[in-house]
Amino acid sequence: MDKSKSLKEYISKAKIIIQDDKKLKELIDDVLKKLQKLSNDKKTTKKLNSYLRVFIRLVNAYSSRKYTYVPWKTITLIVAGLIYFIYPIDLIPDFIPLAGLIDDIALIAWIYESIEEDIDKFLEWENNS
Repeated sequence: MDKSKSLKEYISKAKIIIQDDKKLKELIDDVLKKLQKLSNDKKTTKKLNSYLRVFIRLVNAYSSRKYTYVPWKTITLIVAGLIYFIYPIDLIPDFIPLAGLIDDIALIAWIYESIEEDIDKFLEWENNS
């Protein structure tokens, strides 16, 4: 599957989920459950866990209207990444130990790096709140 087409599909889904607080909460719950299952492999998941937890805190702050200083593009990319993490059309299935998470880690890291300036602003806000 064409990766750019796939990402566009996830972004489309993200735009819908962002508008529905119940679906957004369900997505976050699913991400946290999957992270819990992966926590046995500390080396593989440490950075992924860190990035996803920042994403979750930012989405929660945004959806609760406590932190609304985030660009629409940023929140959409974050939610698209969370959707991908839960419902991936993986090139490498997640049930293959370590290798199955490579594409998840790569996409989440790419999103994080793409919006790092917005993440830094959020973390600064979070630390001062």
